[in-house]
Amino acid sequence: MTLHPQIAAFAAQLDDLARLLRAQDNRLWADRIVLIHRTVADSNYAGVERFLALFEGEGSFASVQLDNVEADSELAACRTAALAMARRLAKEEQAGD
Repeated sequence: MTLHPQIAAFAAQLDDLARLLRAQDNRLWADRIVLIHRTVADSNYAGVERFLALFEGEGSFASVQLDNVEADSELAACRTAALAMARRLAKEEQAGD
């Protein structure tokens, strides 16, 4: 099944996030992102909702930092890009309802 280009881009960004987190031995967040990636890759909108939910409350994905300054900078950039994509997909989903 071919994914819509925006969904494919979001899935690719999630894959990048998971690889980065795994490379920095942050399995907890890497595993969460992998599960969301699988949902998104199946064209299931619930993955977008789950990703956005990671940014809610104390101890959210927004507060995750890595020990390596370079990796932490890359994480911030990937996370910001993925969040923007998820918000855009959510906005389009709401407009379609």
